[in-house]
Amino acid sequence: MKIFILMVSILLFYCGTSSSPKVKNPSLEISGSKLPLRELQDGLYAILLGKSFYPNRLTNSDIRDGESEIVFLFYLIKLEKRYILIDTGTSSISNPDITIHNWISPDKILGSAGIKPGMIGEIILTHFHSDHSGGIGLFPNAKIYVTPEDWDALKKTNRSVNSKLVAKERSKKVQFVNSSLEVFQNFRILLTGGHTQGSIAVEWLVSSGKKFLITGDECYWIEFCKQGQGLSSEATFSLSNNKEFLDYVSVLSSSGTKVLTMHDPNILSLGEEVFPRIYKVD
Repeated sequence: MKIFILMVSILLFYCGTSSSPKVKNPSLEISGSKLPLRELQDGLYAILLGKSFYPNRLTNSDIRDGESEIVFLFYLIKLEKRYILIDTGTSSISNPDITIHNWISPDKILGSAGIKPGMIGEIILTHFHSDHSGGIGLFPNAKIYVTPEDWDALKKTNRSVNSKLVAKERSKKVQFVNSSLEVFQNFRILLTGGHTQGSIAVEWLVSSGKKFLITGDECYWIEFCKQGQGLSSEATFSLSNNKEFLDYVSVLSSSGTKVLTMHDPNILSLGEEVFPRIYKVD
């Protein structure tokens, strides 16, 4: 009899616990992982592809001899469900003139933050060089902002993705920039035309106390950008255009605008690494 009572008690205990609702915590499940779910907040992010060494004479350094370490960056802007890239990085570890050390493909880096290639809605190309435009084929849904000159140069120099570029153009997903253009309120593309014929920069006034200028390769080292020190003739399409833009950089910097380049390692110390190789800089 005691055994019967004990069995009934055990049965009632398990029935009682199984009838209680079990709350599933989605924050613990990320593709099978038990890591807490983190979500990328709205803002501006620098994405690190890798590093290398680069001749000082081709940058805006005050030293002309030797080489310095540079990083390879592109930028992500997240505004709710809107994702904008400024440049794309490259989809290859090797470029015509340089090898990127510790390279990771841009789509893989973004994927670590839950951003799939199809989620990228817009790409702004600062210029056609492959370390800035080589990943363009990774983002099939993106509308591309680019100057006609650099789009033509891109098609000529990047044969491996030429068919994808032509398809983009035919599908009306290329917007040619012929003058300064406001993409959305207080966010505009600036024609520079110094580093390459169709070089552009991006200026974003988030608020009165938060302003950004992303220079493309019109300058490399933030310290010298702020001083208005531009590139050498060897690294420019137009010295006068580059000088004019750097004068503008100097003025904006003195009024509180944060200057960001695509290759200065110091940028990584400006913000927090919120995902591997993804740095929040605002």
